[in-house]
Amino acid sequence: MIRVIPSNKLLVIYLVLSGLTYIGLLTNNAFSTYFGLMLFIVFTSYVLSWYLLAMLVALYSRLIPDQGRAELTVGSSVIIGARILSKIPIRWDAKLTLIHSPHIQSNVLRVRINNEFPIKLMGRWIGSAKVIGGIMELSDSLGLLSIQRLLLCDCVEVVIRPERSNSTINRVGVGGYTEHGLSMEGRLGDFRSLLTYDYERPASSIHWLTSARVSELMMINRSDYGSCPIFIVNASSRTLVPQDGKRPIDEALQLINDLSNYCGEVKVILMRRGYVEEKIVSRGAIPYLEREIRVGIIRSLAKMVYMWVCRVIFVSI
Repeated sequence: MIRVIPSNKLLVIYLVLSGLTYIGLLTNNAFSTYFGLMLFIVFTSYVLSWYLLAMLVALYSRLIPDQGRAELTVGSSVIIGARILSKIPIRWDAKLTLIHSPHIQSNVLRVRINNEFPIKLMGRWIGSAKVIGGIMELSDSLGLLSIQRLLLCDCVEVVIRPERSNSTINRVGVGGYTEHGLSMEGRLGDFRSLLTYDYERPASSIHWLTSARVSELMMINRSDYGSCPIFIVNASSRTLVPQDGKRPIDEALQLINDLSNYCGEVKVILMRRGYVEEKIVSRGAIPYLEREIRVGIIRSLAKMVYMWVCRVIFVSI
C-alpha cells in the first residue's frame, strides 16, 4: 500500500505560479506570462521527476532484519540491526515507524535506504510479540511531497520476560486477580530422599552435587505435597486492561516468575467464565502463558460474536 501526501506548501507554490501567469495574460505582459510558464514547467518537472523516482524506490523496497528473534526483560531494551533494501540503487534518507503490539516500544527512526541501521526495542509488558513491519516515509528536500509505503514482513519475534527479582514472595493476591491456591503440586513437593535417576523424569529433578560424588545420576524424590503453591489466575479480558500503564496480568506473571526461582516449575490454573485449564509452567514459558491467555480471550470473544450473529439470524427467520 502506497500513500501520497501533498503539503500545503505545494498548493501555495502552484497558486503563486498560476497567478503570475494569469496576471501576465490579463495585463498583456509577455515577460510575466513567459516567466510564469517557465517557472511552472520547471517546478512541475521537478515534482514529477521526484514523484516517479520515489514511487519506484518505495514500490521495490522491503524491510529485512538481521535476526528473527530477540529477548529482553520488562523495562530493558535490546538493539537489533535491519535494512530497507530497494532494487533501485539509491541511498535516500527516510523515516521508518515500526508496526508491533503495545508489548514493546520503539521510536520513529531516521534511516537510509540500502544501508544498515539499528533498531532499539524496549519491553513494556510481559509476553510474546512480533514486529510485523513498518511504515516508510520518503520526503523531498523542499518538503513539498511525501510518499508512505507499508512494508509488511514476518520480521522479528520479541519475547519480553519478567524482571529479574530475587525477592521472597510474601504476598497473597494482586488486586484480586491472582491468589495462591491451597492445594500443593506433587512433583514440586518437599524433599524426601535421593534415588537413581529415572530417564522418564525431567532433567530438572537431577541432584548434580550427589551425582558428581557417586559418579551416577541421582534424582530428588519429593513428597506428594510440598511448599510450592498453585496459582489461580483470572484469565478474563480485564486482566489485560492497563491501569496506569500496567496490566494486572503482568503483576501476576511477575509473582509466578519470582516463585519459579525456588520451585523451577509451578502449577497455574487459568479461570474465566465457562473456562478452567490447568498448566505446569516453567520460568522460560511465562511469556508464552500470557500469549495463550490473549489468544484464548480472542477466541472466546469470536465465539460469542458468532453465537450472537446466529441467534439474530435465527430470530429474524
